[in-house]
Amino acid sequence: MGKRTLTILLIEDSPQYAHLVQHWLSDAAEGAGFLLNWTDSLASGMSRLERGGVDVILLDLGLPDCNGIETYRQSRARASQTPILILSSADSESLALEMIQEGAEDYLLKGSCDGETLKRAVRYAIVRRKSQNNPAQARSIPNRVIGVIGAKGGVGTTTVACNLASELRGQTDQKVLLADLDPEGGNVAFLTGIECRYSILDAISNSQRLDVNCWEAIVSQTPDGLHVISSASVPGDSRPETGSLRDVLTFTQPLYPWSVLDLGRLDQKSLALLAAVSDVFVVTTTAIPALYNAKRIIETLEAEAIETDRIRLIVNHVGEAQPISRGELNNMFGVPIYATIPNDGKELYSAGVQKRLPGKNSNIRQAIAGLARKLTGVPEQSRKGTLTSLISLAERFRKPVEGAVAASGSRS
Repeated sequence: MGKRTLTILLIEDSPQYAHLVQHWLSDAAEGAGFLLNWTDSLASGMSRLERGGVDVILLDLGLPDCNGIETYRQSRARASQTPILILSSADSESLALEMIQEGAEDYLLKGSCDGETLKRAVRYAIVRRKSQNNPAQARSIPNRVIGVIGAKGGVGTTTVACNLASELRGQTDQKVLLADLDPEGGNVAFLTGIECRYSILDAISNSQRLDVNCWEAIVSQTPDGLHVISSASVPGDSRPETGSLRDVLTFTQPLYPWSVLDLGRLDQKSLALLAAVSDVFVVTTTAIPALYNAKRIIETLEAEAIETDRIRLIVNHVGEAQPISRGELNNMFGVPIYATIPNDGKELYSAGVQKRLPGKNSNIRQAIAGLARKLTGVPEQSRKGTLTSLISLAERFRKPVEGAVAASGSRS
């Protein structure tokens, strides 16, 4: 564990018990020390949690503003990555065991708990949660999660997300997840041309018992092996709670070397998801309203401590391009343009009518293929390699013919 101070949030309405917990935790002669933050209601506990820095939650299920299983569920929704220890009385032990089934790390009986038991349970809960949150941490290359955000509607956010996911699948031959998390969307299934029987809401409703078999029954698959999870079927539905979405994404990330999330427009809930995202793609056109919104989004991301090297600006030349140079755009946003996508309206229209992605040889698909290569580091081998092979083959056939002509001339 290391010799560092662990911050514990105690949500308990009894001042006497809070004082006892403080006494137990202050007696830490070795190893990690403990800092106790105490609140006497769920609302104030969640307010403290939002400020960050909490290592473990000690949660009493009987609070003035919430009671029973709902107390745990609300806490877990707001703290999907934080270990939770249930404080239980003897007559609520069965309820505490139910919380374990729903994902709590452990429970402690108030009547039989002591200082050593509490400190040992806290340390164990942290280790257990870390192992659950990071099942792929031993891999040398962590799985990548790409969040795609649009400066405004109509800039091609979903088009970029769908084509990028398809190219990642084709170029790496690895498992790729394409997730439609845009509450105003639902276009991912349409653009990829598949029927999705289930949506992200079904995954959320099964999050507490989600396993590989359950997930594979929910997720859909394109003919080329791309896994797709669609958004809610009714356009305009509100975005699911961030904690619930994070639980699903925490489960899926180890399954896929690449995940592409269509987040739609930036709001507080999509912003909260970006902590688990490796690369943030901000898609804009050169229209003035889109440029203005893109600049605001980048400023918001930077204010929320999203590192600049995680922000990827994608300029999509939809419609008539405005007379703005690449250098002017770089100066405007303070981050370099990561990729540009050419206007390919006819191909996009044809693909939409046929419910398919643009053709591999189309201008837009070639541009996004280059974007995928830039992400993966895969060199552009296919076309050049094929051309080189054809030239070599032609040379092999041409030289004997030239030799035959020379021999024929020498005999004449």
